[in-house]
Amino acid sequence: MRKTKVSICRLTNYEPENVRETLIKLLEPFGGITHFVKEGENILLKPNFLAPKAENTGVTTHPEIIRQAAKLASEAALKKVEVTDSPGIGSVKSCSKALNLVDDEFMIINNSKDAVWINPPKQGLQKLHMLKSIKDCDGVINLPKAKTHGQMIITAAVKNTFGAIAGLEKVQWHMRMGRDNNKFGQLVVHIHEMVAPRLNILDAVTAMEGNGPGNGTPRPLNFLMASDNAHAMDLVLCKIWDINPNKIYTLDAAKKMGLLPEYEDIEICGNKPEEFTPAPKWKMATPAGISNIIGPKWMAPLIEKLFTTKPLIKHKGCTQCLECKKHCPADAISNINNKMIIDYNKCISCFVCQEICPEGTILVHSGLLAKTLKLGR
Repeated sequence: MRKTKVSICRLTNYEPENVRETLIKLLEPFGGITHFVKEGENILLKPNFLAPKAENTGVTTHPEIIRQAAKLASEAALKKVEVTDSPGIGSVKSCSKALNLVDDEFMIINNSKDAVWINPPKQGLQKLHMLKSIKDCDGVINLPKAKTHGQMIITAAVKNTFGAIAGLEKVQWHMRMGRDNNKFGQLVVHIHEMVAPRLNILDAVTAMEGNGPGNGTPRPLNFLMASDNAHAMDLVLCKIWDINPNKIYTLDAAKKMGLLPEYEDIEICGNKPEEFTPAPKWKMATPAGISNIIGPKWMAPLIEKLFTTKPLIKHKGCTQCLECKKHCPADAISNINNKMIIDYNKCISCFVCQEICPEGTILVHSGLLAKTLKLGR
């Protein structure tokens, strides 16, 4: 049985020639870009466009990765490829403008609200309302950014495909999943299998640590990673960051669904993961839950208060842009006396507000015992 391949190549900057050469080298173990793209095909590139932020913030996939990947795919398809996403804040157009992306080598599709029902490609999956461009294309190339995440712990190849859900429907899914991160992890894996990218290329030249995915600290990791198996790619990233993969909700879900290979069964091509182990250790934004705590029901409210994490608004620096209120699936945020206030009786700790806050003034706050036992970030 063929081993799952994950290719890693060192890259220390985003100079165009260096990016192109590294991408070509990165894809050599698979037979090059022509293994994934055939002449005449309509190819869709799916970067991480979380918000209209500049390239040096580490919030989005770097524009040069998008440009050079688009050039390689265009050369193989002998036609322009498309680039799109469904941003948490703003539009594809505003994100592209912030990154100084123009559609000279590709077509930027600003259709984040244009969704259709897509039938599952295999058994075990259900139809989903997703971006129309996903249905219209012949194949997807996934271009994620390596970042921490306030709810899912990490966001990389698998989590990036959650952007295939159109607009505010992503918020509705957060609401449906409630506080159960395991269920949300299963949903993300379900969506990823529906998108079914042919190729995943992870931008980890500059990654994000701390209060990710939108307001963490950019930090160099100096590599690109590629695989046709996003689950294996995320597993290797956990190895580099020294994270227990069993604690990652999407990886746990993929393992239970039989989608995740054992680490020993992954063929690492190019540089070795241990070459990129960060020192000091990568800073996470890890939520803590109470799902595994057993005790009398009457203690549940107290246990939750002490152990759970919740979003906390720092009013200093808050511009009252109302993005948190607009995107809150539980309708738990209000503007009272010119202050953004969270009603924790309604809050479901989905951390959508923390993810999309453009000013980074919403943090993941841990309860007292969560802090003491180091269960928080």
